[in-house]
Amino acid sequence: PEVDTLVHQWLCLEQASRLDLPLTARYAVLCHDLGKGKTPEEEWPRHIAHEIRSARLAKTVSKRWRVPKDAATLAALVAEYHTHCHRALELKPATVWKLLKTLDVVRRPERLEEFLLACEADARGRTGLEDRPYPQVDYLRGAAQAVRNIDVAALRKEGNEGPALGEAIEKARIHALSHYKSEFKKTWQIPSP
Repeated sequence: PEVDTLVHQWLCLEQASRLDLPLTARYAVLCHDLGKGKTPEEEWPRHIAHEIRSARLAKTVSKRWRVPKDAATLAALVAEYHTHCHRALELKPATVWKLLKTLDVVRRPERLEEFLLACEADARGRTGLEDRPYPQVDYLRGAAQAVRNIDVAALRKEGNEGPALGEAIEKARIHALSHYKSEFKKTWQIPSP
């Protein structure tokens, strides 16, 4: 809505400060829309597939600036997947699992938190939307907990081993996300745009 991406970027950084984001998440906010600068002028004001371009550029900038690995990784993830976060309530459970798996939420829960904060700063970095509810944060936190709660030992006891165990875990996580999504919809009223 701001038309000028720099204005949006500035508003996002103000939100990053307001939300008291850690330095790694602030850096991710700084890099999340770099790909918009590569959008051909004839496509303006739309920025189709800017996420992939942004991730690529975030990696290049991080390498050039010798950014610590955790910040560089988060910046590339936020750049590539921030629109997934914004649309999380619309995504199929299997797609939500792919996002959570990419973020490595089972082994790195702190990465999810920083990812969500950076995405929230982006969503609120628009004139008039600074205080709008952003239920995607709660939704994805709960989704991550649902996949972490899968009882892997019980799946082993059922005779799953090796690749079969991996498939059983994947199936159980997607099923858990389906159940979680239906329960979440019952408790949260999604505001109209």
